[in-house]
Amino acid sequence: MTVAARPRVPRPSEDPHGGPRRLVGSLAALGGRHPGAHDLLLMQCTGSLRPLGGGELPAWARQVLRAHPWVTVARAPSVAGSPADTPRPVRCTRETTAAAETWIPVTVRGPERGQRLDALAPRAAVARTLRPEQLPDRLGLLAPGRIAAIPALAVLPAAGQLIADHRLAWGPIGAIGYELATGEPVAGPLSPLRVVLRAPQPVSRRDALQLRRALSRLRVPLQAELETRHGAVLLAEYAASPLALTLLTPDGPREVHDPWFPREL
Repeated sequence: MTVAARPRVPRPSEDPHGGPRRLVGSLAALGGRHPGAHDLLLMQCTGSLRPLGGGELPAWARQVLRAHPWVTVARAPSVAGSPADTPRPVRCTRETTAAAETWIPVTVRGPERGQRLDALAPRAAVARTLRPEQLPDRLGLLAPGRIAAIPALAVLPAAGQLIADHRLAWGPIGAIGYELATGEPVAGPLSPLRVVLRAPQPVSRRDALQLRRALSRLRVPLQAELETRHGAVLLAEYAASPLALTLLTPDGPREVHDPWFPREL
């Protein structure tokens, strides 16, 4: 007697129609991790952003977010629950649970000088996240003419090679990072190249000095941050070997001797 084969049950990572399972929601958008400073977030529900100073989003911020709903994660503490100035927080329609919200500190930047808004964004409204390390590979998405017109974009591959020689993960931040993420031409011919260097383990002063000197030979102003587990310190400041360093943390700047083993001075 022939026994009929039982139908194969799809694995959790597979779609019943044969394709890979499509994950949705903030957990998938953030890759299961809490966003860090300089991450870029694509918001699916921009009306849920809440200015830190209270009140409604200004008109320029609403206009910017309608065109390009990307925000930059700020180096500040997250807030659990509902911010004090949001008695009726807007929930994203894709969020189906009633769990307490996590609000991420973000910055919205406008096209005009001085247009900068610090706000809180609900984690549930995040549709996609891009880390600085993912952005150099997006250079090819920009038009060649655009790259040639912006020196900070043109030198990006050369900067990457210099940093790779020191075996540090890195990525552009600031205007260059925003343009690579969104495609919006926000950088100008005089824009500096700002980068973050991931340094979970200590970097010697000698290596820091060599890297700073190599990067200074590029034909654009460049500012680099060494990101440790406790915060960030400017590469130039660390390489100069001062007795006290300014460590940028979510709770504000701290004066320390060692950014990897920080102790208050």
